[in-house]
Amino acid sequence: MIMRVMFVTVYILSCIRILAAPWRYFQLNAKYFSEKKGIFSKIDIDALIPHRWRLYQAYDDGHSIPEKFPVFVKPEWGQNAFGIWRADNVEDLSRIRKKIAKSKTAYIIQQAASESREFEIFTIPHHLDSSKYAVLTVTEAVNTEGEKYPINSINNKYTSFYELTHKFDQHQLDQIWSYIREFGDFKISRVCVHANSEQDLIDGKFHLIEINLFVPMPINLLDESYGFRDKANFILTSMMALAQVTKTLSLQSRQQPIFTKKLLYQRKARSLQLSHSTTREIL
Repeated sequence: MIMRVMFVTVYILSCIRILAAPWRYFQLNAKYFSEKKGIFSKIDIDALIPHRWRLYQAYDDGHSIPEKFPVFVKPEWGQNAFGIWRADNVEDLSRIRKKIAKSKTAYIIQQAASESREFEIFTIPHHLDSSKYAVLTVTEAVNTEGEKYPINSINNKYTSFYELTHKFDQHQLDQIWSYIREFGDFKISRVCVHANSEQDLIDGKFHLIEINLFVPMPINLLDESYGFRDKANFILTSMMALAQVTKTLSLQSRQQPIFTKKLLYQRKARSLQLSHSTTREIL
């Protein structure tokens, strides 16, 4: 929570410093927001992913049986692994469906990735040339309990985070950025992918788990090796980069009511988040 407050505060101050409008933050990725649904829909965003990186996912109709297990049952929108369940077999899936049967939230079923390692890639493009990045970090999420198909998140006590950005040279980071560009023209994003190695990540041999476009926080700062000065410097640099991107937004463009829509959606989904184990629910 403290880290999130620091990001918000520094972002607002950075916007003020360069005469940008901080309230336009919620318009940064507005082109990918579903006004009808009131969310950044996982199903809609899935359509952006090239087939070579895409995992099968579809709305859960309550009775279809996946071709293979395990699968993840997740709300169409959510953050920090809220409401995600893993089904290892038909019996698990049946029990999960009974638990969510009365939910007003739409659920999807996503195929599990076969790759063994999970990487979080946080990006902000350069405000003068969006084909280049201003901020790009690569962080690995590691499940210390040794699960093969874990539900990693910041709330999972068995999940640790290790920043790997320093292990890649400039050419390799540029290559990773080129993949992000194929997903969409995101003004800020955190993308989760599974690959078997760092080299496979560089070579584009991975599957994409999720694209986070609504208030995506940089996971690299959860690496316990980060000192306060390093965290402060990263926050100052990245939030100024984001403020500069914010300033490039057209003031004449129609604004999506994203903040209001998200509040209404989250209020409807609050019972879901309170009633389910949100980080490691495995039946």
